[in-house]
Amino acid sequence: MIHRWFWREWRSPSLLIVWLALTLSVACVLALGSISDRMQKGLNQQSRDFLAADRVLRAARPVDEGWLRMAEQEGLTLSRQIRFMTMTYAGENAQLAEVKAADDKYPLYGLLETRPANLRSQPGTVLAAPRLLALMGLKVGDTLEVGDATLRIAGEVIKEPDSGFNPFETAPGIIINLADVDKTGAVQPGGRVSWRYLFAGSPAALETYEQAILPLLKPDQSWRGVEDSSGALNRSLERSQYFLLLSALLTLLLSVAAVAVSMGHYCRSRGDLVAVLKTLGAGRRALVKLIVGQWLSLLAFAGICGSLTGLAFEAILMHLLTPVLPAALPPAGIWPWMWSLGSLLVISLLIGIRPYRQLLATQPLRVLRRDVRVTVWPLKYYIPLLLVMVLGLLALLVGANALLWSLMGGMLVLALLLGLAGWLSLITLRRLTVKRLTLRLALNRLLRQPWVTMSQLAAFSLSFMLLGLLLVMRGDLLERWQQQLPPESPNYFLLNMTGEQVQPVRDFLQQRSVAPGTFYPIIRARLTEINQQKATDLIHEDSPGGPTVNRELNLTWLKGRPEHNPLTAGYWPPKAGEVSVEADVAERLGLKLGDELTFTGDTQPFSARVTSLRKVDWESLRPNFFFIFPPGALDDQPQTWLTSFRYQGDDRLVVQLNRQFPTLSLLDVGSILAQIGQILQQVSRALEIMVVLVLLCGGLLLLAQVQVGMRQRQQELVVYRTLGASRKLLRATLWNEFALLGLVSGLVATAGAEAALALLQRKVFDFPWAPNLMMWWLLPLGSALTLSTCGVVLGHRLVGRKGQHRNYQG
Repeated sequence: MIHRWFWREWRSPSLLIVWLALTLSVACVLALGSISDRMQKGLNQQSRDFLAADRVLRAARPVDEGWLRMAEQEGLTLSRQIRFMTMTYAGENAQLAEVKAADDKYPLYGLLETRPANLRSQPGTVLAAPRLLALMGLKVGDTLEVGDATLRIAGEVIKEPDSGFNPFETAPGIIINLADVDKTGAVQPGGRVSWRYLFAGSPAALETYEQAILPLLKPDQSWRGVEDSSGALNRSLERSQYFLLLSALLTLLLSVAAVAVSMGHYCRSRGDLVAVLKTLGAGRRALVKLIVGQWLSLLAFAGICGSLTGLAFEAILMHLLTPVLPAALPPAGIWPWMWSLGSLLVISLLIGIRPYRQLLATQPLRVLRRDVRVTVWPLKYYIPLLLVMVLGLLALLVGANALLWSLMGGMLVLALLLGLAGWLSLITLRRLTVKRLTLRLALNRLLRQPWVTMSQLAAFSLSFMLLGLLLVMRGDLLERWQQQLPPESPNYFLLNMTGEQVQPVRDFLQQRSVAPGTFYPIIRARLTEINQQKATDLIHEDSPGGPTVNRELNLTWLKGRPEHNPLTAGYWPPKAGEVSVEADVAERLGLKLGDELTFTGDTQPFSARVTSLRKVDWESLRPNFFFIFPPGALDDQPQTWLTSFRYQGDDRLVVQLNRQFPTLSLLDVGSILAQIGQILQQVSRALEIMVVLVLLCGGLLLLAQVQVGMRQRQQELVVYRTLGASRKLLRATLWNEFALLGLVSGLVATAGAEAALALLQRKVFDFPWAPNLMMWWLLPLGSALTLSTCGVVLGHRLVGRKGQHRNYQG
């Protein structure tokens, strides 16, 4: 009997919408859970490749060998490196080079691209950057003196996985074998040498070793993982996760809302049936068995269909992302399945238990008096409890981060604006004199039941807000992210220019149709005093600001403020004796406007007062500085110059530049730009699929809401038809009524979406906020057209020839 009733009730539009919403929620959680799990592993693989290891231990001197033996005992693979600067010689030519001395295991992850391919640093050989060979007129097979050692050039280094990005300390790179370090004689006490230890292994072994090693680290030692690698790349990976997570969150919110609206409508529409069954002698136990059996059948069917749909979405996403993900991704674990089926069960319990309990509590007297109602769990207690539980579920699923709170903040603003907009709208509509009959009937219908109108406005506004949020995110936010790295972003940096070389370099580039960027003067100095107190006494070396006061800094002066450095406090430009400070550094050092800073350079100390704070976009791969002084403030200090440019041609320009200016350092950051571009492409493709999924859920919610509205209008339309109103008049009335609802809800939804976007841009995606003007007219217009069309289509059977005799069933 349960299954017969289930299949008979399957024709109910409300139950069909409930099934579709539950199916899509399961599909969403499963697909995004699986793809996120696999993508996280794949993206971690990309970050791990960029680091060339799972973890890296950096130190200014060799670490205790006992630490390394401990790592091997934990089953970790270890690779050692030493990095230093030294002079290289070839006949009469000399060139400063950055040396990476690595063992045979390097790299543990990633690809060391060489020409010829698949070379490694063998004892007695060197792998050199093409720029070094061009500067010194060498070729593969020649010999190169590295310090005191004479090594044979075995090949060229095209790309290193852990090359990193530091435009202020760079020189042509070479790779030698660790066994040849002593022969160079370059590693001496007091020299600027960096020891690096690369570790790879299972997560459990890495976690165990990390917990043991972290308390032992000294101030000159640092422990880095994939989450710390490559600031620009890592931030791009993080944003890609946020985009997909936001899509999943929107889908879940829309699914929950659709289930709530449809389930409430379905149970209300079956009150008469339950009353008749009770009148015929059906007991509570039989009804409970019937209803619970139907609900479990619905859940089972939704779980099966949702799982199959989720697997299909996962396959489509993986197919689209194949070009930008690693070739082989590990399979997803069991957690996406547990989360998807668990969310199905929790959503059904939270949303369905009250309507079904109210249905079971229906009195037999309802057969004679339809106004007989029994209240189960008053809404003033049930709705707040439901919201808290849904919010807790979402926090467990996506994490209690700024992403969730931004959405909730937007919905709170939406609720406040809805109350104000509804109140003002009702007052305005009461005072209007409308001559057109259809519009007057529509206005009277909305004014007669203000609380019903307000509830409909709330539901429609929430739907359009979430849909508008996703569409704007797909277009505007992604475009803003791409603007962080515009196509004309520089891919070469020129460093170590003297003042006399600035104009010749500018002329050289302009003659070859290459536009150089700003030329920045650079001096190196230490921050030694803050408000006439020793900086190292105020800032502990282990504190966040410790590295800033314990190393040399790169300072510059500028007349105009960089466009990508918006002010957060103070004024621009700084005057004589003043300095502009990067906001994050100011926070780490505890600086505020008016503080006095003293720097010590190569010649003499100099002081400046903080008069402005700037927000610096470090991931833009453009020259950025902690401290910017006014012109002339650093003239007494030794200076070099830096600039950047974009060049997409062959290597001839680079070779000519190296030969004409052999003392300059040239840094190619094209590989980093290419990696970030791949992440952008990946997110764009994934969001195209997620937009479809969220739009389906939003469409279900709109259908459910319009269906409830049709049932509320049924009695009134039947009376109009009985009194002789034409179908054309009733259709026009419905069109006007739903168009008004759509217009008002669209305006309110735009305000709520704008508030959520402002929070998302500032707190999650770290973008400067700007209002989306197109959304302010496109979303209200689209919502008015959508609701009016849905209202007319679904209301067709109510205004048909026999509409006055039909009973609209949910």
